[in-house]
This record gives sequence, structure tokens and C-alpha cells, in this order.
Amino acid sequence: MKKTILLLLGLLLTGCSVAEEDRYREVRKAGWNFIKQNKWENRTSGDWEQAKVAAYKVNESQAQILDKQYIGKKVLSVEFGDLENTAVSAPVILVDQRTNKVIGYIPGE
Repeated sequence: MKKTILLLLGLLLTGCSVAEEDRYREVRKAGWNFIKQNKWENRTSGDWEQAKVAAYKVNESQAQILDKQYIGKKVLSVEFGDLENTAVSAPVILVDQRTNKVIGYIPGE
């Protein structure tokens, strides 16, 4: 009985992490499409599916905001790996977590 409960708990936890990854896949994809649209893909390295996704509170002084209604609100940031020896790194893309719409970006340094 104990083994069954542990097995079910393990499956439940694994299923949750997979579902979360799937949700972030669309966020990463929206960010990558924005990177390609702006021809910034030559600044990135690695696979776009491995981009880091994190919560971000939109700050007008740090980011280029495409939709001002998001200032002060929480969105997701998508950070792609930088190509070595690049003069300017890839920008961090800001995405609405409900609609997967790109709302802005933080310029690369």
C-alpha cells in the first residue's frame, strides 16, 4: 500500500512538471519568434527550447515596452543563451503569461 501511494505521488509530481514545461514552451516559442522577426538569432546559442523563463515585473526604465498597459505588472521573461564573443547579447523578451503575446524586451548588453 505504501509503495502504491509513493508511486502515485511520484507520477503526480512528474505530470505537474511536464505540464508546466509545456506551458512555458509556448512562451519560449513566442520569444523566439520575436527574436527571429527582429533578426537577433545570430546573437543566441543553443536551442530556443532551453531558454530560461522567469517572472518579471515590468519596469519602463529597464525595458523597451511595446504595450504600456503592462508597466508595473508581472509578466514572464524569456532569456536565450548568448553566443560567445558577441559584441551585443540577445535581448530578454517579455511575454504576457496568459496570451503569450510579446509585450516588450530588455535590450542586450
